[in-house]
Amino acid sequence: MEVVNEATDAIRKQGRLDAAEVALELEACEMTVSDETIRWLVGKEVRITTQGDVYGRSWDLAAYESVLFKELEREYLKNLIYLAIREGSVSVREISARIGVDVLRVSYLLADLERTNRVEFTGMQERKPVFAAL
Repeated sequence: MEVVNEATDAIRKQGRLDAAEVALELEACEMTVSDETIRWLVGKEVRITTQGDVYGRSWDLAAYESVLFKELEREYLKNLIYLAIREGSVSVREISARIGVDVLRVSYLLADLERTNRVEFTGMQERKPVFAAL
């Protein structure tokens, strides 16, 4: 009970959430938890960590959650990038500045988004590649 009270107090001290200020992040969170792969990973966690995977390998809970959290972060960042582009940030540097992720990571994740046809390279502006959301 003490943990719940501490958590509740910490949240109260932060005050009301300004949903408009974090609208992009909230939408990216919703997109992430709606993702089929993420839902599959969460749905299989108990079975895989207690009975093993289809190859008979046993999984430690911490190892499985590490994979899950990495995938959650990756999908969340890809969704943030997609939404930033849809919002009007079209160059890698603009996207990086908007979402607070380094340029190299944005570039790698943009390549993933291109492969899955969520964004496309539309050309160059002032010698910088620009993208559009599909």
